[in-house]
Amino acid sequence: MNFKNILLLPFLAGLEPASPQTPTVGGQAVIEGVMMRGPQRWTVTVRRADGRLSSTVTSYYGWARRLPLLGKPFLRGAVVLLESMIVGIKALNFSAEIAAGDEDQAAEKKIPQGEPGRKEKPALGFWTLTLTLLSAFALAMGLFVALPHVVSILLGQLWGFDESSGFFHLLDGLIKFALFIAYVWGIGLLPDIGRVYAYHGAEHKAIYTFEAGEPLTPEMAQRHPACHPRCGTAFIFLVLALSIIFFAALFPLFFPQSAGASVLRTAAGILLKIALMLPLASLAYEVTRLAGQASPGSFWRALLWPGLLIQKLTTRQPDERQLEVALNALERAVA
Repeated sequence: MNFKNILLLPFLAGLEPASPQTPTVGGQAVIEGVMMRGPQRWTVTVRRADGRLSSTVTSYYGWARRLPLLGKPFLRGAVVLLESMIVGIKALNFSAEIAAGDEDQAAEKKIPQGEPGRKEKPALGFWTLTLTLLSAFALAMGLFVALPHVVSILLGQLWGFDESSGFFHLLDGLIKFALFIAYVWGIGLLPDIGRVYAYHGAEHKAIYTFEAGEPLTPEMAQRHPACHPRCGTAFIFLVLALSIIFFAALFPLFFPQSAGASVLRTAAGILLKIALMLPLASLAYEVTRLAGQASPGSFWRALLWPGLLIQKLTTRQPDERQLEVALNALERAVA
């Protein structure tokens, strides 16, 4: 199981929703590369240690195209999120295999002649991929759902409030935001993740260039900003913001005021929050689509402004070689 994959998987919701003016294009940064998803295929392009580009192209036929009901508003968001997780882990797996192969080749060069070389690592199997995905889901739910809820309960016992109080959910949301910002800042200190953040910026610049109908060259892409209004970071931030409102409205119905908290009550509250994540993600998806289509000074675009600020932590200015990787993946995805 690749540790870096687990760190990055909570952000697989980062596939940008479609723009109505262009074919459906979404993207995701991976280890030393970029994944792009077009209307009929998704591609991954990775920069190898020797400078060469390696790519994979996979045919893509979305669930909503197979079953139109899944493409209806307020349902398609959950579908896109699940598809993004599946495609994202496959893209990360490809980039991790390329990185592992390059490391093995470098190690073989250091082995004295006459000694057996290392064998190439086998591709990750289905169960390993599933375990990685479940580990990432557990990390996200534990860090951004369970931990804030438990901390809020402990503080509520000190200050005299519980889940039926609106202040509980406001405090819970503030703790979530603080943990999320600390998380994306903290993993960005790792050199490899920092480079992924640069490829994240390259992905955004490439999509901006495509949406503007400009030539897909590094020179044109470099002119665009590294932050994108439909980025998954803004999407996650919006989910967290909506959770404060919905939990404050629903929890008093399910958990009326009580004299004290219990383990069963706490567990039930956490499970309810986890169950509501997909509906919240669907609503956030619709808001993100509206905001992506709106003019820069509109109310809808203003809703994404905090998420754009957080992208300053999850994106970095890419160099020309990283832009070349992103544009290569994009060209293959929309060919």
